[in-house]
Amino acid sequence: MKYFKYWAEEKHKISIFGKAEEITLLVGSNESEESAKHEASLRAKRIEKRIAESGPREEYEVGIREHISDVIDESNVISICRYGAKVLNTERYTVLDLDDYAKSLWDIFKPMKRMDKKEKIVFKFQEFVSKHPEFGSDFRIYETTKGIRVIGKKYLDPADKKNIRLMGKLNVDWLYVVLSQKQQCYRARITPKPYRLRIKTIKVKSPLFCQSDTYKNWANMYDEASRNYTVARYIKSIGRDFSSDKVIKYHDERCNSHQGFSLA
Repeated sequence: MKYFKYWAEEKHKISIFGKAEEITLLVGSNESEESAKHEASLRAKRIEKRIAESGPREEYEVGIREHISDVIDESNVISICRYGAKVLNTERYTVLDLDDYAKSLWDIFKPMKRMDKKEKIVFKFQEFVSKHPEFGSDFRIYETTKGIRVIGKKYLDPADKKNIRLMGKLNVDWLYVVLSQKQQCYRARITPKPYRLRIKTIKVKSPLFCQSDTYKNWANMYDEASRNYTVARYIKSIGRDFSSDKVIKYHDERCNSHQGFSLA
């Protein structure tokens, strides 16, 4: 997982086939803003050289291009997503939001008729992990607005092809699987989606926007409106309990997981 504490957005003029062109680069650093600016300058030169030599595009590890609001530890950070909600990024746990379940003709022979959709998702997940012990044995199950969130104690490499196939069988959203693979971490939203609170929404176009008064004023209103909502309501644990883990406690507190509030 790659993330940055400092960001710089810099404009640089480079020569493209003899013509001066201006490019804008958003570059991050974990040292300082000045370091980010310096890296932007170096990157502009590399881009100019690559174009002049018709070289291949540089391969960068995809980092989290979001403002980091809190660092729990080096494997778990909180970022601000494009619509202002806070997100846990983790490379220690496996986090999957399941909005549906993989259906099978054999389901008609299972005790699912009187279950609602979320109960069916949990039932099918438990059935799945009983057949795939490599997926882990210790899980926490939460209810979300649309479905079920599963946090697994065992970290499954999201880039491993075998794990990708397993997630496909679980009906995990493929865009989420791709993002997890590229960023080498899993993500879990821990504060409500603003539109569900019926407040003014906001668009975070850049990590730098989170330093503005406009964002800070909105964030104060958003935090106040979020207090009486639950993002992921705890249902039960499978296997060994790991609720005392620092990251899980943080997740549960921010999600209001044990409160009887409306889901958002």
